[in-house]
Amino acid sequence: MKFTYKAKKGLYQILEGEIEADNQDEAVSKLTSQGLFPVALNEVIPVETPAQKAKKSNRPRRKVSSKEVFIFTQKLTTLIRARVELLSSLRIIYEQADNLTFQEIILDIYNFTKEGKAFSESLSNFPKIFSPLYINLIKTGETSGKMDFALEQISDFLTRDDKLRTKIKVAMAYPVLLLFVGLASIFVLINFVVPRLKPLFEGLGKDLPLITRVILKMSELSNKTWWMAAGVVAAVILILYYQKGSSFFGNLLTKVKMYIPVINRLAANQELAYFSRAFGLLLKSGVPALKSLEISTPTINNPRLKEELNKVCAGVASGQALSKSMETFTSLPKFFTKMIAVGEESGRLTEVLEEIHNSYDQQIESDIALVTSLIEPVMILVLGLILGTIVLSILLPTFQITQMVH
Repeated sequence: MKFTYKAKKGLYQILEGEIEADNQDEAVSKLTSQGLFPVALNEVIPVETPAQKAKKSNRPRRKVSSKEVFIFTQKLTTLIRARVELLSSLRIIYEQADNLTFQEIILDIYNFTKEGKAFSESLSNFPKIFSPLYINLIKTGETSGKMDFALEQISDFLTRDDKLRTKIKVAMAYPVLLLFVGLASIFVLINFVVPRLKPLFEGLGKDLPLITRVILKMSELSNKTWWMAAGVVAAVILILYYQKGSSFFGNLLTKVKMYIPVINRLAANQELAYFSRAFGLLLKSGVPALKSLEISTPTINNPRLKEELNKVCAGVASGQALSKSMETFTSLPKFFTKMIAVGEESGRLTEVLEEIHNSYDQQIESDIALVTSLIEPVMILVLGLILGTIVLSILLPTFQITQMVH
């Protein structure tokens, strides 16, 4: 690393210059050994050459994903645990970032922190990237002087969250692939295979089976309008996205989940597991109970439950017990509220919340297995019926033509 310095030599002489060192402490030692007394010492961020800027501009600029935040936290945890200074750690991670957008955010965080702001305050400038939970855990680490512990807690939290997301993605990969292949097969049959066979069937006229006539009409209509229909659907999705944002689709998905019992239970258990883990983690880090509850509440996506938990916050703020407030204002499962009551009475609320999280985690795993075991046969059955109908509509007139020839 390179540092610029301003240092006193003797009583009156002030020198300015640059010095190479691995960290700030080493730079101070080098200056002191030269008989200089450092007054100001700042790390130099190298100016990018045109070639470097061109190379950088060719790198992907995209949204910052939760996976990238997870990797950022893991790297920062490792560096801080190795007693590397925060600014130096941020600089190292900045140089290794692949996502140009995230690299610029890390540089801004570096500059804010270098100017004297607390690290948590620097992170709070990017609320879409770093959640209130993340920022408050960092703030707790700064207050207690245990930044490495706070980062370890965040890394553990994000690791569990990433594992859960991965489990769901892996479980849904085969059904999604099956659906894609099935829809692609239907599209090819309707738009390319059936039209080529149509001239062979025209000679039968009204003798064509009903199912064949229906498929031919569908094929004719699809050939004329499929690209228009695809364009309209894409336009509607884009308009809704830009007018109402991604939250519109999130709310729509939430409403759809409510009408499918198994999916609804899986989504509810996932939210409760996430909430209990966040709440317990904040309490473990020394954040007061009410503040922990207020920070954990936004992690809930269900609008109704989020509104209920806001009432719980108000109840706790007025002096009501947490468990009593949850029983009064929420539709939370009895298991959840009873466990909270046990934790309050025994003074082991943090440990109880961890147990709640583990319990819901197990339920989620069994629900994922159940959902995938249901989706696959249902999807195979539905796609099989559709494809079978199309194939049958082709085979029936083929048999008629064969009989006529004989």
